[in-house]
Amino acid sequence: MLRKAIVLITLAALSLSSVNAQSRNYRKEREALAKEEKEERRREREQMLASRPSVDYETNIIRIAPLTAMDLGVGFGLSYEKIFGEEKMIGVILPLSLLLDQNNDYSPWGNGDNRYNTYFYFHPGLKIYPFGQRRVTYAVGPNLMLGYGGGKHWIFDPNTNTQYLSDRTRLRVGMLVNNYVNFNISSAFSLGLEAGLGVLYIDRETIEHAAGGGSQTNSRGLTATGQFSMTMGFRF
Repeated sequence: MLRKAIVLITLAALSLSSVNAQSRNYRKEREALAKEEKEERRREREQMLASRPSVDYETNIIRIAPLTAMDLGVGFGLSYEKIFGEEKMIGVILPLSLLLDQNNDYSPWGNGDNRYNTYFYFHPGLKIYPFGQRRVTYAVGPNLMLGYGGGKHWIFDPNTNTQYLSDRTRLRVGMLVNNYVNFNISSAFSLGLEAGLGVLYIDRETIEHAAGGGSQTNSRGLTATGQFSMTMGFRF
């Protein structure tokens, strides 16, 4: 009886060992097969990418902004960008903008004042492309902001109970951090969106009286500002 029990236990142990060995071999075969399939998919992706025609994007870009907006008004702009380096990950941009601001003191009878105040902005900056140049590219970077402009306004003098036509000019200096998304339709043409937030360190308004003499300067403290633009770009 004892001998039979020993024989049965031995057979059971051998069977269990054989099942474990088969299971290990099956797992190894599955892992090897999964590895081969993964490697095959990688080779297919590489072949697909290699078969695509490569786009060599030029490093000079002129952009027209038919719509650009800031806290003062809405207008249009023009910019030039130069991209540097083999990886084309760094760019220097030089934008110019013309903004129109509604003059609340405008006289519809045309008494010498302006319907719109006109402001010119120059905000050179640095662009960083973390992923290089692609069909859809993203960039971020700081911009210095310099703005100057104004127009003619009417001022009421309570001492003489009369109105004077005055020249108002405004100087603005600050910094922006802009985000850019460009859609490269072809190697030479792209569409883009730009949005940025920043702060004004200098926001000074000067009023020069055309009659009555004298001038007045008003300065504001640190104030927030921002900008948004839609652009069309041409590479060369």
